[in-house]
Amino acid sequence: MSKKNSNPIPAHVAVICDGNRRWAKSHGWDVIKGHQYALDVIFEPLADKAAEMGIGFLTFWVFSTENWNRDKREVEALMNMFRKVFDEQVARFNEKNIRVNHIGDLDGLPGDIQQKVRDGVEKTKDNTGLTLTFAMNYGGHDELTRAIKKIAAEAMARKVLPENIDEKLISDHLDTAGMPEPDLIIRTSGEQRLSGFMSWQNNYAEFSFPKFHFPELTPEKFEGVIKEYGDRKRRFGAG
Repeated sequence: MSKKNSNPIPAHVAVICDGNRRWAKSHGWDVIKGHQYALDVIFEPLADKAAEMGIGFLTFWVFSTENWNRDKREVEALMNMFRKVFDEQVARFNEKNIRVNHIGDLDGLPGDIQQKVRDGVEKTKDNTGLTLTFAMNYGGHDELTRAIKKIAAEAMARKVLPENIDEKLISDHLDTAGMPEPDLIIRTSGEQRLSGFMSWQNNYAEFSFPKFHFPELTPEKFEGVIKEYGDRKRRFGAG
């Protein structure tokens, strides 16, 4: 399948990257190896495939606000992996005209990672190809809470009147402001729930819950999920 295929291509695909730990355990490995494999082997080929297919926005939910409750060793390993992504992979994404983006509570991440993310976003901001978003320290409720706080502060400063608060204003204060809402949300590992992911934005999203784990999401399997999406008829509340 390519962007010339007659089936519709989603403008925005979001992936809940689930199953890294279960995949590692199924191979008798330390859970950290599952995360490492996903970061080293999976992200870049999927971004390449998405760009090849004509998808404009690809989002990976890689670390939730609840993931801080995991084992300290696992959390620190993940932080080191994120450092590596922004130290090494961003340069390659830039060469491929991919724009790097972040959603989530950036201030809640370690200071050096905050800076690496800001540098990566700044370095690639003028690229015109795929927008690749990493949802790090992201939670749907947390995103809405932060947006409401911003709007409340503006109302206190009389920059916005309560009667002027509408859906567009709320959307404009979310982390995803300027991005299209997701057309397709994929959650790997067979879990049929969204865990609050993009709870405001997923109103008309289609969902896919493949049973394979995220480290098994090859470009070929990704293409298959997109093809299945293209065979659906989206109604957008029209019955």
